[in-house]
Amino acid sequence: MAGIAVPSALLALGLAFASGLSAAALWSLAGFAAGLVVMSVLAFHFLVNARLRRLALVMKRAGEGDMLVRAVAQGQDEIGQLAVAFNRLLGTMTALKAEELEATRTLAMAQEELALKEALEQSAKKLEARVNQLSILYDVARSLTSTLEVDELLRRISGLVKNRLDIKRFSLMLVNSSGDLEIRVALPGGPDQDGLVFAMGEGACGQAAQTQKAVYLPDVSRDASIFVTRSGPRLSGSLLAVPIIAQEQVLGVLNLERSEVAGFDAAELELLGAVADQVAIGIRNARLHEETVALSITDALTDVPNRRHLFSRLDIELARAQRYGTQVSFIMVDIDHFKKLNDAVGHRAGDSTLREVADLLKGQVRKLDTLARYGGEEFALVLPQVGKAEALEVAEKLRRAVADHVFAFGDVQPGGRVTLSVGLASLPGDAVTLEALVDAADSALYASKRGGRNVVTAYEPGMELHPGRERGLHRTTSSGEVAAVILA
Repeated sequence: MAGIAVPSALLALGLAFASGLSAAALWSLAGFAAGLVVMSVLAFHFLVNARLRRLALVMKRAGEGDMLVRAVAQGQDEIGQLAVAFNRLLGTMTALKAEELEATRTLAMAQEELALKEALEQSAKKLEARVNQLSILYDVARSLTSTLEVDELLRRISGLVKNRLDIKRFSLMLVNSSGDLEIRVALPGGPDQDGLVFAMGEGACGQAAQTQKAVYLPDVSRDASIFVTRSGPRLSGSLLAVPIIAQEQVLGVLNLERSEVAGFDAAELELLGAVADQVAIGIRNARLHEETVALSITDALTDVPNRRHLFSRLDIELARAQRYGTQVSFIMVDIDHFKKLNDAVGHRAGDSTLREVADLLKGQVRKLDTLARYGGEEFALVLPQVGKAEALEVAEKLRRAVADHVFAFGDVQPGGRVTLSVGLASLPGDAVTLEALVDAADSALYASKRGGRNVVTAYEPGMELHPGRERGLHRTTSSGEVAAVILA
């Protein structure tokens, strides 16, 4: 360094001249040289070391993270140049640190925006799923409450399950008169499904009905003790049995299956429970409607259809027969001497006899036939697709069933038993209109009474003209009320 080079040169010069000086002069010169050396050392210490310490201190602070500190750059010597270079380095590092901080802040903002976007997407998916669930519930409610026919209701349930709930295999069971669960509709259907019966507590469906809580089997292969099938074992898949409950009464069970293990998530379990509630409302409304209709068309005493329903069915069967060229027979039945029975043992005994006769007649007819109480002690029977000869056989079977039966109060009747007088007519042979058919059967009935009672008479032309018979029209108006009645 320059501060050290000057004393060294002076020392060399002094040594060069020392050989020509005296000893005193030499000592003086030596002292002067020593002083210069000391001064040089001190100058180096105070000037160079101090600058180096300050530079080192600045470097230490920078190393500790203070990127804003700067070294004092004095002079053009090596220390000054080092300070300038260090300051430049700090400036570059500060700029890089600022860029790093800005990049970190930008990255944090981007991550926050990404997280917010993902949260919004998740919320949108949940909202979409919820809207879809509400849409399904709306469609279910609208569809199931727009019909009051049980069969139509079950058909609509099948369509909704298949199209909206994405269930490929399911069955709907209703509690039958025996208190068991009976399959009323299945998808896919087939003889191995329709009409199958499960007892309460049997299988997942029975447990769901018994506990009034949904039973979920994520893997039926692991729940062999609960999963029961009548159509062969199913070794994989998941099953959900949801009870159909209305006013705390179990109406049935909705069984839904998927081929995947754990095929139902929590949201679907909740949705299908709500669907079952809607199905319960629909079934209950349909049954209430059926009961109301049954009350309006059923004779309260004998529990057979009343005259209004009789004429409604006869209208339908006549229209069908005329459309397809088939036959319809109409039978009228009257209990012989019924007034004498009422007078002898009272009207309560008469009512009991009417109920017994109705039960006997119901046991002799087909399901597609319509037996009704015509009025008083008279009954009528509509026989679709039955000709006159076959109708005679049916009428005779009815007469014998009553004549052979032992009634509680039959001994008060003439002959000691309850008997029937029966008349019948057929379309198109005896009549072509409803009024004419009923009038013909009534005239045949009147002929049976004239013939001694307890007989069956088929209509023959001219019977309706008998002078002792009061005639009129057996017809109902559009409101179902009887317009006129023939009294035999």
